[in-house]
Amino acid sequence: RRKPAALVRCAAHLAALGDALASIVFPAHCPACGAYVEERGGWCAACLSRTVRPHRLALSAEALAALDGAWAVGSYAGALGKLIRDLKYRGRRGALPYIHAALLAAKLPQEIVSADLAVCVPLHAERQTERGFNQAELIFAAWLKAQGISLSESLARSRATAPQYGLGERARIENVRGAFSLSLAEKGGALLAGKRILLLDDILTTGATLGSCAAVLRKAGAASVYALALASDRS
Repeated sequence: RRKPAALVRCAAHLAALGDALASIVFPAHCPACGAYVEERGGWCAACLSRTVRPHRLALSAEALAALDGAWAVGSYAGALGKLIRDLKYRGRRGALPYIHAALLAAKLPQEIVSADLAVCVPLHAERQTERGFNQAELIFAAWLKAQGISLSESLARSRATAPQYGLGERARIENVRGAFSLSLAEKGGALLAGKRILLLDDILTTGATLGSCAAVLRKAGAASVYALALASDRS
């Protein structure tokens, strides 16, 4: 059953308060190995080097029909995956400084950092109300600001979909087929026409969701659409 919006906001405030208290009571530590570091959000050099491994992802022909390419900052199996789960399912915003540090340390290719606009994969309105935030927006906000790339809310999730977790590749494609559209503010697509778009999400598994979003952006006139996920176990 959907949680009342006031309860979601209260839980988010309590989580933020808990993070603030933890930063006072507990010393900063590396999120991968637990070693003490100078400031919250810091990593030890060895763990940062092992964790931040930007790599281009091999995707199916169907996903690449609309995407020009996709990259991930690192593997979901390690520390990045835990940080995502802490943020996404437990509302622990204390994970964000570590995520931001990892993103800023990543040496990403020109097609990623030279984008004209960024667009996050949207949540359905009910899911966003329940969670209280879109995790992709929180994950990439500081990095986008550092790169000078504006974030556009050009996409909307026009229908709720079943969770992708546990579905095979073909089932994932069918689950999100037609699930995305231009947002009400962007129905004409004028902002997207001729632009190099960077499509952002927290995790990439098969590329089905990103491919479906990219198809809408290309139909609206985007010149190119590259995807960037924080983490993926896809090679």
